[in-house]
Amino acid sequence: MIRYLVFAPFILFALLSFHGASPIAKAQDIAPAVIAIVEIEVIMRDASAAQSIQAQVEAKRGQYQAEISAEEARLRELEQELARQRSVLSPDAYTKRRQEFEGDVAAVQRIVVDRRRELEQAYAGGVRQLQLEISNIITEIAAERGITLVVPEAQTLFVDKSLRISREVLQRLNERLPDLTLQFGLN
Repeated sequence: MIRYLVFAPFILFALLSFHGASPIAKAQDIAPAVIAIVEIEVIMRDASAAQSIQAQVEAKRGQYQAEISAEEARLRELEQELARQRSVLSPDAYTKRRQEFEGDVAAVQRIVVDRRRELEQAYAGGVRQLQLEISNIITEIAAERGITLVVPEAQTLFVDKSLRISREVLQRLNERLPDLTLQFGLN
């Protein structure tokens, strides 16, 4: 055991010398990071294209709601008519009409689910396009200024205002993508 302890410093020295330069020397060779901060949430809220997305979704939601309301009114009328006819229809005829009515209700419920999914998909597609363009703009600004690290403001505790590039990103985004046309019902 003592024999191993005597050789331990030599083995440690040998391992460190094979490793090359020390970690401190290597860290000094790395250029300092040029950092920028971006407020993604603010850009996503204030961008013209983001507001366009929201307006289109709300308009389409209103249109879909009008369709659904009309279908619901039609179903209420059918249900009232079915209730009135219950006493004059045979049990088999009433059961058949009741099943048809329930089929209509299920169809309207599927339409509601489909419309909600269409809205969500259109919104998500628009947001993806917006995020891609924001990413491209951030990459361009970083290349122009020699920025090596861009951090979302939400991940910082303190930020010097000179590090922020959000206004420039927003300005370029509004110039390039003043609005965005969503695609509804393609899936």
